[in-house]
Amino acid sequence: MAASRFSPPATPLLVGERHLPDDVLQRVLVGLPLDDHSAAASVCKSFRGIITGPRFLAARRRYGFAERGVVTVSSGDGVLQIKMALKDDVMATFPADLLPSGGSTTDGGARLFVSTRRAPGEQTLPVKFWRWMTRASTRRANTSCQILAVDASSRRWRRFAALPRAYYSHCIEWHAGLLYVAGGASSGHDVLNTFHVFNEATGLWEDLPPMPHACMGAASGVIGNELFIVGGFNSQGDLRTLQIYDIATRTWRVGAPLPEIRGGGSGVVVDGKLLILGPISQYRTLVYHPQSNTWAEEAAPEGAGYSRLRTCAHEGRVFLLKDGAAYSRATDGSWSLCTRGLARPAKRIVLGSVLLG
Repeated sequence: MAASRFSPPATPLLVGERHLPDDVLQRVLVGLPLDDHSAAASVCKSFRGIITGPRFLAARRRYGFAERGVVTVSSGDGVLQIKMALKDDVMATFPADLLPSGGSTTDGGARLFVSTRRAPGEQTLPVKFWRWMTRASTRRANTSCQILAVDASSRRWRRFAALPRAYYSHCIEWHAGLLYVAGGASSGHDVLNTFHVFNEATGLWEDLPPMPHACMGAASGVIGNELFIVGGFNSQGDLRTLQIYDIATRTWRVGAPLPEIRGGGSGVVVDGKLLILGPISQYRTLVYHPQSNTWAEEAAPEGAGYSRLRTCAHEGRVFLLKDGAAYSRATDGSWSLCTRGLARPAKRIVLGSVLLG
C-alpha cells in the first residue's frame, strides 16, 4: 500500500552509509527547543520515535534542556480543561462531573496534582462560610473526592488517589514523595482540623496529628521541612492563624498571626519566603519570613484586583493569573504585567509550574 503523502519517511538520519544509533540520535535531538519538537518529529520515523519515546524527557532533564511552563486546569464547556496559561488550545479534558474542590500542588517535575470532587449540581463555594451554611440545604453531599495527577509532558491525566473522606476547600502540598492534605469542610458541613498524608510508593493514607485550628479555604506552602497553613475561615468567620507543621518531628506549632484578615487568600513560596495574596478587596502582598517569624508587606500588582486570582512559583518568580491577565513578580518584589486578555476567565481554576518536555 502506498505511503500517505503526509507520513514521515522511514529513513533515519544517515552519516555516510551508516544509520546513527538511537542513543546518538537522541543526543542530537535532545537540545531542540520544545516548540520545534512537532516539526522535528515529522521529519522521519526515527525522529518521531526518539522525540515521543519514554526516555526523551528524562534525557532533556539530565542534560539541562527540559523546559518549564505554567499549566492550568479550569472548568469550561461542561468539562475540566488542561491548558497552557493564557493560551486557548486545550491539551486534555476531564469528565464533566469532576470539579476543583481544593488546592493544587506539583511534584517539582511534570505532574500537577488537582483536588476534585464529583458533584451532580452546581456547588459554588462562597467566600464567607456563613453564606455557604445558609444555602447548604439546597446542595447535595459529595459522593467522591479524588486527587488527579496531570502529566503535562504526556498531556495525560489519571486518578492518583481517593481522599480518605468526602471534603473540599482543603490544602494539598507535595513534599519528598508524599502528598499532604490539611483541613477543609466535610460533606456534613463541618470545618475540619484533620491532617493526612498519602504515600505514593505504598498507595496508602496515614492519619497525622490534627491541626491546632480547624479551617477551610486556607493558603499553604512548604519551606524546607515545614508546612505552613495560613488563614482561611471557619463557622465564626475569617482567620488570621499561621499553623506550622514540622515534617521531621510530626508536631504542630502556631506562628505569628497574619497582620490582617486574609480568609481565602492564595499562598506561594519563593526565595524561602511565603507570600499571601488576596482575597477580594485586599491590595497588599503579605510576606512571611520563617527565620524571624515575622510578617512584612509589599505592593501588589497594580490594577490586578484580588477576586479569583491564582498564583504559583515559576522559574524563580511569582506568576499570578487573574481574569485573563498575567502578572510576574521579580526577585526585588516589583510586579509587571506579562500579557492581558488572551484567556477566557474561568470560574474555577488551579495552576502550577511543571516540566513540559
